Amino acid sequence: MKKALLFFIFFFNISIFAQNNQTKIFTSDIDNFWIAYDSVLKTKDKSLQLRIIQELYLNKATEGLKEFIVLREHTAQRHLTNILNYPKFWKSLRPKTLEIAYHKKEIERVMSRFQKLYPNFKQPEVYFTIGCLNSGGTTTKNKILIGSEIACSDSIVDASELGDWLQGVFKTNINVVYLVAHESVHTQQYEVDDSYSNLLYASIYEGSCDFIAELLLEKEIRSPYHTYGYANEKTLWNKFKQEMYGEEITDWLYNGGNTSYGVADLGYYMGYEISKSYYQNSKHKEQAIREIIEIENKKETIQKFFKKSGYEKKWQ
Repeated sequence: MKKALLFFIFFFNISIFAQNNQTKIFTSDIDNFWIAYDSVLKTKDKSLQLRIIQELYLNKATEGLKEFIVLREHTAQRHLTNILNYPKFWKSLRPKTLEIAYHKKEIERVMSRFQKLYPNFKQPEVYFTIGCLNSGGTTTKNKILIGSEIACSDSIVDASELGDWLQGVFKTNINVVYLVAHESVHTQQYEVDDSYSNLLYASIYEGSCDFIAELLLEKEIRSPYHTYGYANEKTLWNKFKQEMYGEEITDWLYNGGNTSYGVADLGYYMGYEISKSYYQNSKHKEQAIREIIEIENKKETIQKFFKKSGYEKKWQ
C-alpha cells in the first residue's frame, strides 16, 4: 500500500510539473475581435459601434490583452477608426489570423527547446491579440503580447490603404513562430526601460534575440536587415564601431527604414553578429547562452562582453 501511494505521489508530481511547464497560448482575443468586427459592420450607429467593440472585445480581454491595452493605449475609438478606414486590409487579414492555431505545435516545440538550451528558462504565456496597428509584439515579465494584425500580415495582405511604414513591415515579416521565438528571449532578459547604456547594448539586447531564435528554430533567419548586413557587414562595422559606445540609436534601431541605408533596424544585425561570435568563440555553449541572455545594462559589462566575443578581431 505504501509503495503504491509513493508511486502515485511521484507520478502526480511529475504530471503537475509537466502542466506547469506547458506553453500557454491564448487566441480567444482574436475570436472575440472578429465577433465584434462583424457586429460593427451591421450598423451605422457610431455610438452603438463603440459599445459593441467595448463590450464584445475589450471587456472580454484576456490578462495579456488587458496589459497590451495599457501599454499600447488601445481604445474602442481607435479600433473603430481602424475598422472603418481600412476595410480592404481587415478583409484580407482575417484568414491570416485564423491560421495562428495551426502554429501552436511549432511554438510549443520552440519553448521545449528553449528549456533544454537554457536551464534558467521561465515559461512565458503567449497572447495573440488584435491591436491598433501600432505594435507587432512586446513583452512583460512573463507574457508575450502579439499584435496579430501586424505580426500575421505579409506581402499577400492588402495594405494599400495603410501608410508606407506598415506596408514595408508587411513585406519583410518572417512568420509568427519566429516572432514568438524572438520575443521569448526578451522575457528571459533583464528588463530595461529603453534607457540603454549605449548603442552597443541596445543592439545586443535585440540582436541576441535573433541569434537565440535561430538556435530555437534550428534554421537561419533571413530578414531584410540580415540580408543587407551579410552583403555589407564591413561597411556597417566601420560605421558602427565609431558610434557603439554613444547613446544615439535612431540610425540603427526602431527607425522604420528611415536611415542613411534605407534599411530598418541594422542594429539588430550588428547585435546578432556580435552575439553569434560570442557563442562560436566560447568553449562552453550552454554557459555562453546564459551569458548572452543575462548580459546586464552596464557599460563595463558590455565592454567585457564585446571584447570576449572576439568580433572585432574579424576585421583586424
